[in-house]
Amino acid sequence: MPPDRANCANAPRNPWAIGPISTPTLQWGAVRRGRPHRCPFCFVLLLTGEKPGFCCGRGGKQLHAVAPLPALPPQYDTFLHHPQISSLSRCLNLVFSFASLETTAEFPNVAGPPGFLAIQGKIYHR
Repeated sequence: MPPDRANCANAPRNPWAIGPISTPTLQWGAVRRGRPHRCPFCFVLLLTGEKPGFCCGRGGKQLHAVAPLPALPPQYDTFLHHPQISSLSRCLNLVFSFASLETTAEFPNVAGPPGFLAIQGKIYHR
């Protein structure tokens, strides 16, 4: 079993586990002709297939329309450089998206095994 499947669930055959992309072809800042693929206006690294200006507008005209973000806190370094950040972030996203569900009726109090959930009414996200 791939390591990121084990991170998403304890069950060995979890149909909801997100596996790695078998042949990833997209890259941030792929080196082309000896230079990383980046915007010549704002210098952000671009994803394979993105054209300069996608990030900051045609010719960089939107470059100063938004204030720069502050530096990330040092605590973020732990996961920013983790080799599995992409697959793990998708697992967290699934958890948070499920946690934000609401219904038009109250959740019934039904006894069941851990992880058992009953819903009545219409389901929607906040």
